[in-house]
Amino acid sequence: MLQVGPRCAPSRSRVVSRSRAHALPAFILLAVLVISGCAREPEEVREVRLAANRYVSALAGKDLAEIRNRATCVVAVQSVQGGNVLRIGPGRHLSVAALDSLASGASVAHEKAESVWVHAGSADREARFQEVRRTGRLEVTYRNAARAVALSSSNSLLTSAAQLETRMLRVRIRYAGSVIGPKPVDKEMVLRLLKAPSGKWIAFSLYTAEDDPRPDGV
Repeated sequence: MLQVGPRCAPSRSRVVSRSRAHALPAFILLAVLVISGCAREPEEVREVRLAANRYVSALAGKDLAEIRNRATCVVAVQSVQGGNVLRIGPGRHLSVAALDSLASGASVAHEKAESVWVHAGSADREARFQEVRRTGRLEVTYRNAARAVALSSSNSLLTSAAQLETRMLRVRIRYAGSVIGPKPVDKEMVLRLLKAPSGKWIAFSLYTAEDDPRPDGV
C-alpha cells in the first residue's frame, strides 16, 4: 500500500523571498516617484534652496564667519533656532547700473522723508515717521544688494552692464529663548538673495512679511 506523507510546509526562507518578490515592484515605483519628484525642481532652483538653507543654518549656529561669507544684511541671531524654505519666487534680472540707480533713488527718497517728518505737524507725525522707517529699510536693502554683488563676484570685476539675478523667498524661521518666552515662535520671513554672473548666492535682505520694504527690481 502506498503511503502518502503530509505535505511539506514552505520554508521560512521561501516565504520571505516570495514576499520580497511581491514588494519589489512597489519599492521600484516609490523610487521612481521620488526621483521624478526631485527632477521636477530645476538645478537653479535647487541651488537657491541650498544657499538659503545654509544661510539659515549659519544663523542658527551663530557662525559669524559663515554668515559674513553668505550675507550682507545684519540680522540678530541670538534667538534663531533654525528654519526652512516655504516658497521660492521666480528669478529677476537687472544690471549693475540699474541697481546703482535704484540705490541712489532710495537714498534721495529717505532724505526727503526725513525732512518731511522733521517739519510735520503733530497730526500726521506718526505717519511720516513710518514713512521714514520704510524708506530707510529700502535704502539699506539696496545698499546691501550692492555689497552682495561684490561678495558674490569676489574673484572678478563686473561692468555696469553685467546682469544680476535675484530671488525672493518665503522662509519660516523659528525663534526661541529667554527673550522669546517659554514657547518657540515661528515667523514667516521674506528672504532676498542675489547672484552675480559666475558667482554664488548672497542674502541681502531678511524681514518679516509685514516689515519687508518691497524693493522694486530686486
